[in-house]
Amino acid sequence: MIKANLLGNWKSGLTVSLVSIPLAIALAIASGATPTQGIITAFWAGLFGAIFGGSRYNIIGPTGAISGILISYAILNGYETLPVIAILSGLMILVSYLFHLDKYIIFIPRSVIHGFTLGVAFIIGLGQLDNALGIQGLPKTESILHNTYQTLLNINSAEWVVFAVFGVCVAFIFLWNKRFPKIPGAVIAAFAGIICILIFEAAGIEHSMVTLGDKYPDLKGTLFTNITPHISLDMFLNREIWLISMATAIIAILETLLSGQIADQMTKTKFNRQKEVFGLAVANIASGVMGGIPATAALARTSLNVKSGAGHKTSGIINAIFVGIISLFLLNYFKAIPIAVIAAILVIVAIGMVERKHFIHLIENERTAFLLSMLVAIVVVVEDPIFGILAGTFIALLIFVNRVSYGQTEILIWKDGKMIEAVLKNEFIKKEPYESDIIVYKISGTLTYINMPAHLEAVEKIKQNDYIIISLRHAFYADIDGIDYLKEIIEVLKKNNKTVLLAGVNEEIKKSIYKEDFYTQKLIENKIYKRTSEALKDILKK
Repeated sequence: MIKANLLGNWKSGLTVSLVSIPLAIALAIASGATPTQGIITAFWAGLFGAIFGGSRYNIIGPTGAISGILISYAILNGYETLPVIAILSGLMILVSYLFHLDKYIIFIPRSVIHGFTLGVAFIIGLGQLDNALGIQGLPKTESILHNTYQTLLNINSAEWVVFAVFGVCVAFIFLWNKRFPKIPGAVIAAFAGIICILIFEAAGIEHSMVTLGDKYPDLKGTLFTNITPHISLDMFLNREIWLISMATAIIAILETLLSGQIADQMTKTKFNRQKEVFGLAVANIASGVMGGIPATAALARTSLNVKSGAGHKTSGIINAIFVGIISLFLLNYFKAIPIAVIAAILVIVAIGMVERKHFIHLIENERTAFLLSMLVAIVVVVEDPIFGILAGTFIALLIFVNRVSYGQTEILIWKDGKMIEAVLKNEFIKKEPYESDIIVYKISGTLTYINMPAHLEAVEKIKQNDYIIISLRHAFYADIDGIDYLKEIIEVLKKNNKTVLLAGVNEEIKKSIYKEDFYTQKLIENKIYKRTSEALKDILKK
């Protein structure tokens, strides 16, 4: 079995590793980390994520979504603090695994997540503007807009040859990926950049290209960095590091589960969600302990893994091993990658993060959700990624509560022993009073302080009927306020009509109301029926 897995997955593992290295370097830089930290993350997080995870295909490593959260913190506090965030976020993911909290994290609407991703894509893209223009030495702040403004102020210092290389690389990678999706253009561009710089240096040709080695002269092939000197008690007493670790954990879980789900759709398989969350926790802790940065499943690399023929998690293990081998023995060559090429790779990553189909779908079907996505994206760029996703989730919750508060339901109207009409509550409220003798009022979903006031408004229009049947067949939850409102609704109906019956009281609702006076009174009066049809049958007999 082991031999078969190795033989069946070594090609896909090697293919993904060739992509993982330049992307790990580029995304580490986009996170405010060092290229070495990116390599460490790709190796350790990729290895432990594959071993302990529940997906056959997910590739764990540095990603764009995480880099958008980390960059501001790294600028203010230094790249040395990022491993601590990896450890803390890993521990939070582990808590999520132990208490099954991931099922609550998925309550964040997709529109908020896509808005967040769009904002992060702008942060990544704008963050590479100075590298694309060949402008060096500009001081960085936590504000991406301020950094962009400073770059534009210094546009006269731009190296237009560097910008031309950047533009050619972006166009090449974009077109190559369209034509040859199985071999990512980032790999070709990175190796072409390395070869050109090596040829220039060997031939003594002068050039204005700043390379990875120029910007990070301490770059070395290693899979471990000692983080102990950078850890202090003050760091753990800082509320900001806990907030950013929590945001990182949430985004990591969402991205990883989404990646696993898409991989399953591509392969018609099913991954173990809980086990994958555990693997993600171990991957982040391992990455942080070894000096790396937070990691999550990378959708593009996972898709490449699938398209390259992977059939088992062995592919992810082989990917990590090749990343380690290449980094230890060949990283010196990667020092020759031009920074402009890395900027081009990151811009393509940013473009790839934008879900155009999703936004088109929202524009065509749900404008409110589209506007919420745009708002989240703006807040992410202008203010802060964490605040953006929190604000978006809060607003989405308000929108949801507002819609639930309508208390929409169906009302059946009977006259002379026949049902003459079935209307929705809002339509019922707008019409003139109906001539009827039996009304079946259905309360579906929940009985809570949110939606029950809307039902109370509707029943105030129900008057002069012989029988009112309140059907709770499709209600599944009631809080204390909802029960109080139900009591009030019954009182209003009794005041304006002759007889009020209850029908279809399921076990869940019965647990909440069986001690209430109105329920016991109905029991005494034999005015509670198991089914609405039984209540109607009994009424029509009389």
